Amino acid sequence: MSQQKLVQIRGIPVYPSLPPWLAFTGGNIWHVKPYSGNDGNPGDRPDRAWKTLGKVISSSEVVAGRNDVVLLHSESNTASATTDYQGSTLDWSKDMTHLIGVNSGSVYSQRSRVAFSSTYDTASNLFTLSADGCYIANVQFYAGVAGTNPTGCFQVTGDRNRLDQCHISGIGNDANDIANAYSLYLNGVEELYVKNCRIGLNTTAAGTAANFEIWMANTVKNVEFEDCLIYRRIEHDTNHPLVKVAAATSLDEINSFTRCKFISTSTNYANSNAGVFKFAANPTQGLIVLDQCSAWNGTTAGKWDVDDLDNLLIMNNPTPAADTCGIYRAV
Repeated sequence: MSQQKLVQIRGIPVYPSLPPWLAFTGGNIWHVKPYSGNDGNPGDRPDRAWKTLGKVISSSEVVAGRNDVVLLHSESNTASATTDYQGSTLDWSKDMTHLIGVNSGSVYSQRSRVAFSSTYDTASNLFTLSADGCYIANVQFYAGVAGTNPTGCFQVTGDRNRLDQCHISGIGNDANDIANAYSLYLNGVEELYVKNCRIGLNTTAAGTAANFEIWMANTVKNVEFEDCLIYRRIEHDTNHPLVKVAAATSLDEINSFTRCKFISTSTNYANSNAGVFKFAANPTQGLIVLDQCSAWNGTTAGKWDVDDLDNLLIMNNPTPAADTCGIYRAV
């Protein structure tokens, strides 16, 4: 049993420095320090922290469904001293087990990090959130390695999860620019909430193969993105739409983007993205709503939907010109 330090609020014991909905948890708090921790430690205090997140999944003391909280500690400003490196896909599989990075709170490249080991070259992704009801915040997930096989960064298959102020970065190396690579893959997901996240990179270009930042597949239902930046430095005009809807039945009910920015840049303004969204087929169900969103496709307005299938509902935005995004002005 972990030993937790509590504070009293009106006579009620709570955990300090946690989001309000977790402060009253009846679960335990566990500590992970990739630089100085040791998986032989009990993990119950910062001075007895575990070394890896894999230990969280393998430990019988971390119990699914209990609202346990895992704190991933930053100990330096360098990536090598702050990163839990993975030699295989890390499957976050314990329901209601929450992961929070302890760092400065930057919105880019947080120093609480999960990344591939330098030798990783397997046809798989970095991190899978298969559990339900998890809160993950203030962590960077970085999929960048000199290999031509890694497929992407962060896959979600569980339901009713929340991602808050995370940086999800796929295609982090030129070698990873392969067909169907991605940063975030929503695979049969219901009721996911993504808040204030950065999805993509502008330090590595993409588009020599057909790939994307967000991949929506296998019945994505009631997912909401709010105050997020979805972005990429591109090197092809049509190969890297920022969001792909994989099939006619990939959507269900309402999926929304609120106050989100979609930005494509290129070296020396060489490329202009043809569109933000790509529908592989005309949807037979579901809806995508864009509420107060904006887009910059490179050097021209481009389009919201590269295929002009009329499946995006634009609300509270300036009226686009023709089929273009039409909601910016360079001055």
